[in-house]
Amino acid sequence: MKQFLLTAAMLLLLSSISPASANKVAIQYEFDAVSPFYGDTAIVVQNKQGIPHVGLINKAGEFILPPQKQTEITAFHEGLAPIRIDQHWGMINTQGQMIIPALYKKLSPFNDGLAAALENDKWGYINTEGNWSISPRFDKAESFSEGKAAVKQYGSWGFIDTQGKWVVQTQFRESQPYSEGFAAVKTKDGWGYLNAKGQMHITPQFETVFSFSEQLALVSSNAKCWFISSDGHPISDTKYDRAMPFSEAKAVIMLDGKYGYIDKQGKTIIPPHFDNAWSYKNGLARVENAGKVGYVDDTGHVVIAPQFKWGQSFQEGLAAVTLDYWDYGYINQYGELVIPAQYDDARPFSDGLAPVKHQGKWGYVSLD
Repeated sequence: MKQFLLTAAMLLLLSSISPASANKVAIQYEFDAVSPFYGDTAIVVQNKQGIPHVGLINKAGEFILPPQKQTEITAFHEGLAPIRIDQHWGMINTQGQMIIPALYKKLSPFNDGLAAALENDKWGYINTEGNWSISPRFDKAESFSEGKAAVKQYGSWGFIDTQGKWVVQTQFRESQPYSEGFAAVKTKDGWGYLNAKGQMHITPQFETVFSFSEQLALVSSNAKCWFISSDGHPISDTKYDRAMPFSEAKAVIMLDGKYGYIDKQGKTIIPPHFDNAWSYKNGLARVENAGKVGYVDDTGHVVIAPQFKWGQSFQEGLAAVTLDYWDYGYINQYGELVIPAQYDDARPFSDGLAPVKHQGKWGYVSLD
């Protein structure tokens, strides 16, 4: 009965909001697909006669790169985004200017000032001027992270620095990017971790691993998972059925089908009793019980009671939610509906704007 009254009160709140106060649309519904804003720029798609046309808009909704067919733009990073024109890739900036001509068969985003590029079936790295900094000679090449990149030659992985010099020669079956000074690598004995000098720091022994996050890493073997510190030792004796990497000094864990949270010492903050749980973001975590979504604070107290059919994590202080799967709006961290539930779909806020869908088309909503 209490849940019914709460839901009814929310629906009454929606019906009492005037059209003027509900008008939060910053960019009209004109697009068939959109990206989050990166600074003042977003990637948008308009279908014309069934053919996707891709362009860029600013926060006023004006085109800074008119939509064009046979084009693809991936996400911006370090101020540039890979763009495919016909069958070749180059780079554009946030003003839509072509900075690097579309000459490459494949091209990754920039990281540490370098982008992996494919030429004549070999990978190398170009700089922001489009010149080769590391000549194409690898079978595969991943993005740089913390000054090092994983590359593959002759069937094995190793790591190079930004000058193209070997940090550690190719010898691994698989690898992950560097994070917090460590990189996960796989040998015949399992997964372990290299240190920043390319030396084996934690002996290969695990079946699966995650990168280090907040000085801890999630590892697993024999269908159980646990967390280790940078010395390779477990932070506690407890092993879990499932877990997620640490975020905001807390980690999701699952035991006997129920989810809870632990701190960085392995101490239980919230005993496992949720049907589902997501990582903390903006100081709150999304949890689920009996098919309803709510939110808990960093002490484990339920601050927004489970009441939504669906809800996203908080971002920029707001979360998209729906009571019925058909109408989406946004709540603040007090659970107040600050943007009415009136959209067919809704995405998280980024740089002050959020993509929303209405009658099959995407636009952007703002709190301003």
